Amino acid sequence: MVGLIIVGVLAVMLVVGLVALLRWTVGADVRRAKVLAQGEAGTARILGWEQTEFSHGRNDVLRFSLTIRLPSEDSEFQATADRLVRPLEAPLFQAGMQRPVRVLRDGERLLVELE
Repeated sequence: MVGLIIVGVLAVMLVVGLVALLRWTVGADVRRAKVLAQGEAGTARILGWEQTEFSHGRNDVLRFSLTIRLPSEDSEFQATADRLVRPLEAPLFQAGMQRPVRVLRDGERLLVELE
């Protein structure tokens, strides 16, 4: 009986882990595609960046601090966006540079993607 409980708990933990992994990987791609397709175009100035603990192969996922201006708003606001950056793309994402972004309001959340 105890063996069945342990196997059941391990099976539940495995399923939960797989769901979390799929949500983090596939879910992030779906969310990015949605923001790029439906989001409002704007311009961001890169304030700085930091490495996250994530990478994909030799490509790092960086978290950018941004000041964003949207044509529909009179003022700028600050936000962050995570993006996978390949080593050859690094010169395009330096502090002080301006980059196109897409912003999508999802209820209380603001989803930002660097293009």
